[in-house]
Amino acid sequence: MKNGMKKSLYLGLAAVSLVAAGAASSTTASAKSYATVTSNKTLTTAATSRNVTLTGTNALYTKAGTLKGAKVVATTTTAKKLASSTSGKSNFRPYKVATTNRGSVYYKVVSFDGTYRGWIYGGKSTSAFAGGIKSYDTTTSATAPSSSATYKLSATTSTTANTLFYARPAYAQYKVGRAKVSGSVLTSTDAYKDSSFTFGAAEKTSREGDTWYQIASVDGSTTNGLVGAWVKASNVSQTNAEPTATSDNSVTVVYRDAQKNIVSTATNKFIAKDGTADVGNNNKVSSSDTNTAGLTLAEFAKANLPSGYTETTDGESYLSSAVYGGTAYVTVAKGATSKVSFENANYSSLASTDFAAGFPTLTATQQGAFTGVAADTISASAFTDTDAIGSLFQGTSVATYSTDDSTATTSGSENGYYGKAAANGYSYFYTYDATKTAAANTSTKYGDTIKLVFDQTYAKTPTTTTTTDSGNTDYAN
Repeated sequence: MKNGMKKSLYLGLAAVSLVAAGAASSTTASAKSYATVTSNKTLTTAATSRNVTLTGTNALYTKAGTLKGAKVVATTTTAKKLASSTSGKSNFRPYKVATTNRGSVYYKVVSFDGTYRGWIYGGKSTSAFAGGIKSYDTTTSATAPSSSATYKLSATTSTTANTLFYARPAYAQYKVGRAKVSGSVLTSTDAYKDSSFTFGAAEKTSREGDTWYQIASVDGSTTNGLVGAWVKASNVSQTNAEPTATSDNSVTVVYRDAQKNIVSTATNKFIAKDGTADVGNNNKVSSSDTNTAGLTLAEFAKANLPSGYTETTDGESYLSSAVYGGTAYVTVAKGATSKVSFENANYSSLASTDFAAGFPTLTATQQGAFTGVAADTISASAFTDTDAIGSLFQGTSVATYSTDDSTATTSGSENGYYGKAAANGYSYFYTYDATKTAAANTSTKYGDTIKLVFDQTYAKTPTTTTTTDSGNTDYAN
């Protein structure tokens, strides 16, 4: 072999060796390292507080995406489509959380229809959902029909299926489906094809935008097994809808201030229900005339007050001269709402925990007693046992009380509220004191804190403590 050919051959072999060595070195340097899981727990917070939507920024995997062997369940493209979906089926519920050695958080989630299940990146902290998911309200509040409005099903019923009544609006919660009656899932709806319903609440589904009503009564019964179930608003129709407004049966309600400057006009007119005897253009509206919802003109005017305003003492006087086909004026003023504090006879504060059942709950209508004309002093008479404020705190229990927590002579029986346990089998017992409450609020104005005073005695601790109150304690400080 010639020297030149030998040199070429040697050089060629050397070059090949160098390339091979370089490739091997590159492969070793780029070998993928995978994360490991350092924590994997089942979420224990209330399930209904864990509703989420995908954000579309991260894919869904069979395991945490940075673990060895993780496979894609749903790409980011699919995740984006699910995030903007108009179907509640695309709501998700996280039920496990894992943390990797890199500090990344992953949640195991499932779509409400069960189609998608897997792990998704959730940020760097377990304190809040982030990354590929975010908290999501599956429904929003909506306006419920009047409690006096009656409805019937407008959708077709079935003897073999139930697609009308649900325990919650469809896909509002994971695995909460069709309504139950007497403990069993309702499987047919034909029994309700002629039933009359009233509704007490309404919600709108966030994705579909469908309004749902919660059943308050069935054929006049509030104990019917279907009470509490939900039905889509589009599947019912009102049977006692208002008549069309005419100059013979309606009144326009206008709100104005003391200087007769118009504040607003009620969105809807007061329309007398069918069969009202007094209707007729320019006929006087009787104080007993009602609309289909059962409201008199005065009640209708109060129910439609402009936001932030309250009716003044002469507000109703103008209504007494209202005529059909005309305009009724209601005098209003800027309103203010007071909060309430609870005190004992020594004017020391009482906390919610001092009461066995917490502060008394009040309905929104009852809490209206704390709203009045801004800067007006609250009348002392409002605090009497039978007036607007005092009547709200007459107690939910009747107890035979003593002046101490021993075997002292019984002092009598009173209405009031059981407090927390004292000693010797006795509990504190609180009774509203109208006289001391009035004295504590001699210059209290609407918008100021109202001090409610309660006398403290003792009563034998009951085996159970119940309350007949309804509503909430939003009024309390």
